[in-house]
Amino acid sequence: MLLPRPPLLLPLLKRPQGPLLTNNKHLRLYYRLHHSYHPMANLTVELPSNSSSSPLVNDTDTDSNQFILQQPRGAYTGMRTLDRTSIVAFSSHVKRLTTSLSLMTFPANGAESADITDQLAPFRDTDSLTHSLKDLLRIGLQTFRQRYPEYEAKVSVLIAYDFKINTPRCWAHFSPLHAPPPDAYVHVVAEEKARATPVVKDSQWVRDRAGLERAKPTEINEVVLTDADGHIYEGMASNFFAVCANPTRLVCAPLDHILLGTVMKIVMTVCEQKKIPIEWVFPKLSDARAGTWEGCFLTSTSRLLLPIEAIHVKDGSPVTFTKHSETIEMLRQEVRKAIYQDATQIL
Repeated sequence: MLLPRPPLLLPLLKRPQGPLLTNNKHLRLYYRLHHSYHPMANLTVELPSNSSSSPLVNDTDTDSNQFILQQPRGAYTGMRTLDRTSIVAFSSHVKRLTTSLSLMTFPANGAESADITDQLAPFRDTDSLTHSLKDLLRIGLQTFRQRYPEYEAKVSVLIAYDFKINTPRCWAHFSPLHAPPPDAYVHVVAEEKARATPVVKDSQWVRDRAGLERAKPTEINEVVLTDADGHIYEGMASNFFAVCANPTRLVCAPLDHILLGTVMKIVMTVCEQKKIPIEWVFPKLSDARAGTWEGCFLTSTSRLLLPIEAIHVKDGSPVTFTKHSETIEMLRQEVRKAIYQDATQIL
């Protein structure tokens, strides 16, 4: 299998240090590419405060997390393109933004003024935000396609209230999507931490998880959040499912304890179609060690459905899954097909 070559605009940096944890040669190459190139020449597009003006396009040398950290607190979501012209699960992303903004107050720990509420009203309305975002994304994708004609885009949208200029602001950040190879199995690490408000996509979470991001080893794909008893909630930017057999079923943390992801919703739909039940109880690391799982996987916009090869823990040897689960592989293929049914054309 051939991987797309990295863009020539991305300068080569120092190779990552430390042992490589996987024997998958394609995945090893993915990690080398992903961690050896700095995301230069990304771009941002900002919705103008004056409706008669055009969106503002700027180059940036920051990745999406860094960009969000530089901006005021707000609601955010991460999207991906399909065939470089459409956005997967666009309506779900819009709903996530409007719902999060409706549950947030500006300022965070105070009463929101009537003036701020009025200014944010168009961003809390689904129809209004849909129209605005399509215009914003159209401008950004046109520029992105000229720059990276062979790459899908990772698109991060942030809507915030800027108290320095007393107005709402809406940005979209565009960068090449470095998705894992289609046959990848990855390593994750378990950390005792959980979101304060999991049902809200608040950019404060990007700040809260920054330390975990920095400490994550090169070849660890995701940090899986647990409590002190080894109950697994979700990943920092993903959902987590375990697969059990006899009978076949998925196990996932209760929905009121996690963020309902867009690809997670696709998995739920596929499971309903395939008559695979989902138990909404916390997956337990102890059950994984006891061998009651046939596998586990992550879901997210950039990963789609990504099986896990090993869960690394601080207090012992990693939990490994040496045999591939037929259920997981079936779900992975179904999700890849389903995203075409749930994509909104922008260009």
